[in-house]
Amino acid sequence: MVLGGGGSPTPKAEIIVQLGFVAAVLAWTWWAGRSANVPRPLLFFGAALVALPLIQLLPLPPVIWQALPGRELQLANLALVGAEDSWRPLSISPSLTLAGLLALIPAVGTMWAVSTLGHRDRRFLLLTIGLIALAGAGLGALQLAGGPEAFRLYEKSHRGWLTAFHANRNAAVDVLLIGSLAFAAWYAGDRKRAQDRRRAPLVLAALVVLLFAILLTGSRAGIALLLVAIGFGWLILFRTEVGRRTKQLLYGFTAIALGLLAIPFLLGSNPQLARVAERFDATGDARFPLWQDTVTAIQSFGWAGSGIGTFTEAFLPHESMEYLGPASPNRAHNDYLEFLLEAGMLAPLLIVLGAVVLFLMAQRAWKLSPHDNVLQLFAMGGLAIVALHSIVDYPLRNMAIACLAAAMAGLLTPSAGGSKGRKGRDG
Repeated sequence: MVLGGGGSPTPKAEIIVQLGFVAAVLAWTWWAGRSANVPRPLLFFGAALVALPLIQLLPLPPVIWQALPGRELQLANLALVGAEDSWRPLSISPSLTLAGLLALIPAVGTMWAVSTLGHRDRRFLLLTIGLIALAGAGLGALQLAGGPEAFRLYEKSHRGWLTAFHANRNAAVDVLLIGSLAFAAWYAGDRKRAQDRRRAPLVLAALVVLLFAILLTGSRAGIALLLVAIGFGWLILFRTEVGRRTKQLLYGFTAIALGLLAIPFLLGSNPQLARVAERFDATGDARFPLWQDTVTAIQSFGWAGSGIGTFTEAFLPHESMEYLGPASPNRAHNDYLEFLLEAGMLAPLLIVLGAVVLFLMAQRAWKLSPHDNVLQLFAMGGLAIVALHSIVDYPLRNMAIACLAAAMAGLLTPSAGGSKGRKGRDG
């Protein structure tokens, strides 16, 4: 969550995360031993995700890959060097698809690992997520106080906005939103803590800090998704027996949140807040023509897709001339369209498979692990934020958020000790 927020333009940071994951796998294998039983549906779903780029990297004979839709330009280019009859994979850029595979493996592994955790370890995971989000808010405060270039972890970044450990303000706001839910679930998950009057103000203070940070990212979708986070926060805190004082604090936090949402529009004299308010004018949003051209590229590559990670190579030949500008589009800003372009007909199949698997696992976990219901509500809320934001952005293309989403998927499984067959594992 600290080093994986740069995206594709920063492969060095991604390599550090991938190598760190290898070390974590070795430690986990040694530590967990035979007790690390991943639920079978989640095992199959993770294997299907990894299998997609692997299939796209398999070499195909010329008669097959030349018949795939959208290969006319590739065939013409290879003909210039006399390589049109060579064996080629389905992906139009194998190196980018391989990079996508390497970035996908830590997320799948995290999902499997979290699914094996017991109740106490899952609660510790929530606290870790919340604290990292809070640390990101602190870093963001330094970024805004120090100027456009201060405390930026990546060369390509949203200057002038709070980006925390990320290059993109939209990725930063997702972590802040999910971190606020993590604090709420960690607090409500312990009945004694939920009734402790001394700790409630500390949690409220952390939530208010995250709330200010969310606003200062300037992310329109992120600020709108604050309403989703508040809704799940209410479900989390009222799922447990909290005291009257805690409920009063919750009412107060909701009032503060709604008030902060209105501040940029009421106090337009403040330059930073005025910039936030101005961003809600979407009349000139570049996403709309970008989506139109992405649909054109999807129609060209059809059922086969262009290969995971190859959006730019597949999109640019179909970009409309009237929308050309200095900035080169690196993403579709709609992850569902981008996934459909890259994976073809397998994209909707994997999306439906993932939704069904997570729904059935969550339904089972809700019955078998009632003591973990607040953790499951946190995971549902966090995944809802990622899924909704994916309509206008690409949170899962960020390695840190991909692993975070994978951890939330793992929390939708029964915890160790949640059923008779797994009771011994908590000990």
